[in-house]
Amino acid sequence: MTATPIEKLEAVLSDLHRNDAPGLIASVEQRGKTLLRRGYGLASLDSGLVNTPSTKMRIGSTTKHFACVLALLLRDEGALSIDEPVARWLPELPVSQGARTLRQFMNHTGGTRDYLDLSLFSNGMTVVPSEGAFEYQCRQHEENFEPGEQFMYNNGGYRMLSMVLERVLGVPLAQGLRERLFEPLSMHDTFLWVTDLDPLLGSATSHVAKPDGGFSKGIFPAVILGEGGIASTLDDMQRWLTHLASPRIWPQSLSDEMMAPAELNNGFLNPYGFGLIREKWRGVEIFHHAGGVVGGTCQMLAAPAQGVQIVVMSNRSDVAASEVAQKLLVALLEDALDPADSPANPDLCEALGGDYYCAANGRHFSVVRNDDALFLHSFGLPLPLTQAEPGALRVNLLSIIALTVDIVRNERGEVTALDVTEQGRRYRCERVNASSGIDNAVTRFAGRWHSEELGGDIVIGEGRPESMRVAGLYGRSTYRLKPLLANACLMLSEDPAIPMHGTLRLITGEGGRRELLLDTARTRQLRFTGGAVHG
Repeated sequence: MTATPIEKLEAVLSDLHRNDAPGLIASVEQRGKTLLRRGYGLASLDSGLVNTPSTKMRIGSTTKHFACVLALLLRDEGALSIDEPVARWLPELPVSQGARTLRQFMNHTGGTRDYLDLSLFSNGMTVVPSEGAFEYQCRQHEENFEPGEQFMYNNGGYRMLSMVLERVLGVPLAQGLRERLFEPLSMHDTFLWVTDLDPLLGSATSHVAKPDGGFSKGIFPAVILGEGGIASTLDDMQRWLTHLASPRIWPQSLSDEMMAPAELNNGFLNPYGFGLIREKWRGVEIFHHAGGVVGGTCQMLAAPAQGVQIVVMSNRSDVAASEVAQKLLVALLEDALDPADSPANPDLCEALGGDYYCAANGRHFSVVRNDDALFLHSFGLPLPLTQAEPGALRVNLLSIIALTVDIVRNERGEVTALDVTEQGRRYRCERVNASSGIDNAVTRFAGRWHSEELGGDIVIGEGRPESMRVAGLYGRSTYRLKPLLANACLMLSEDPAIPMHGTLRLITGEGGRRELLLDTARTRQLRFTGGAVHG
């Protein structure tokens, strides 16, 4: 007997029927009809309360497009411009940072550093004060890249957008969102929940999975505004999705503008618009945005032509809402979808496996096999590889991370490098071959180093040669260094709650002084010089 659409959807979530672990809430609608609206697992391990369709959960970065809507509405009212230098509203910023625009913050092309990345790197999970985010942004005189050169996801840009909105509105962002968006759309169970330290009635607790199979509470280590602070319910988010597709409190042109791609300086069209991504996935046009907090995730996804709207929110770190939503979409539309990309042959790992490094930009990748799948690791994030064409592999995680990898071989057929193409830019990562003496390379990095832009210091080599201790403005964190080349090390977090990875390069700076350059997924060439350490 053929399964009904509802049975197919429920089968995707069958493993989450648990009374001893956190879970998720999920809703699927098609052409206005509710096909799935359920809670799975516990809302809190403390209370034993179960997840229900009315449970409130954080939507994380899915918040971003709400802030963008508010900015565009204010622009259309003549209250602000999204194309003027942000220094008009935030004069405290250094000149280089204040030259960016709200448009560039909204589509992640501004090139500034990200306060959240800097804070997690240096403070770990210590909760920073409410002013801490902007303090980090005001410290930045250097940049990740020139405005418009690249797309790089950046919570700091959205914190600055949030501050501009508050200064223009003259009220807290939570009030502005409630009065301008939530109340007009009857989203009465949706709030800007700025800190986990304040209770929110009816909300689920976030849970971080531990290696032993248990869970700890997830506390986001900062105040969160337009970059990721909203908590909502399934019904409210479905109401919002319906309005995005067929708006009534703003014109259709505003929704279309939100989903328009951003053009980079090199002409590349990046599908990320203003907090939303519109693209074709397996032949079906969708728009979407995911979100993540400490101990939970969210995915909001719609396929307008098929009338499909999907909302998934989890309150456990080991269940990715984006993956669940994708499986629900496949279960519902499997007959209408083009075939999925073919996974890369995991046996390629025998020829490809190992480390690759680009000296020009500090990028590091590794090719690894995990069970029967081949992955490209970028700053510790495992990216599943698919076969693009002979000699080329591809990564495409719903267009947040999209790149093509061309395999470079020598005359003997041995793999010597990977040519990586992303966002219309191509660069070569040479294969790193093990050589004698590299095991002791970390000793060259030993010492005490300071970064004014981080407001923090690092100590390398005290206690263990491979140890790195970071003292930030508000907290501490520890890392392990792994030698890559004589002048480059990999940096691995020793806190499982902070999956922070990066590279450290040892260079000769001005006047012949030694300097370190730190690269992470959202920070480029953060400079450290020799200096005293504050703790």
